[in-house]
Amino acid sequence: MSLVAPSGLDGLGPPRPATVDDLPAIAALDAACFGNPWSVEVYDQELARPFSHLRLLEHQGAVVGLSCAWIVADETHLLRIATLAGVRRRGLGRVLLRAVLDEASAAGCIHALLEVAAGNTPAVALYEAFGFRPVGRRKGYYAHPPDDALVMHRSLEPA
Repeated sequence: MSLVAPSGLDGLGPPRPATVDDLPAIAALDAACFGNPWSVEVYDQELARPFSHLRLLEHQGAVVGLSCAWIVADETHLLRIATLAGVRRRGLGRVLLRAVLDEASAAGCIHALLEVAAGNTPAVALYEAFGFRPVGRRKGYYAHPPDDALVMHRSLEPA
């Protein structure tokens, strides 16, 4: 994966694997980004799962983005992608999503799936820009705020 630092974020490295030491920062970022935040315990479980890939983006020593995806057989499922509000619209979501898709392709995946709040226009646009297309809708999937989930899919080329 080639990484070009988003505007104003010089020194940003590629997403790195999360560790147990990162759990407080991960939970804080998640709580700042989602109405249904995951707990430290949930993220600790993700770290223990051999098929779960939890990655972080850091800028100036602070966690500013995360992704969590499962790679199982020939499929990856994106569970979480988040960036802090102060650095949104600067390409970090693209960096994280590109890393997830590259890792999935390298693992031999041919399918990528995710759910996204139907009303989350910026996220839907990001996924569409990466070739994801809606394949279903889950009515009332999200509670905070209430919204349907779009189920989105794209094909991958295994590396």
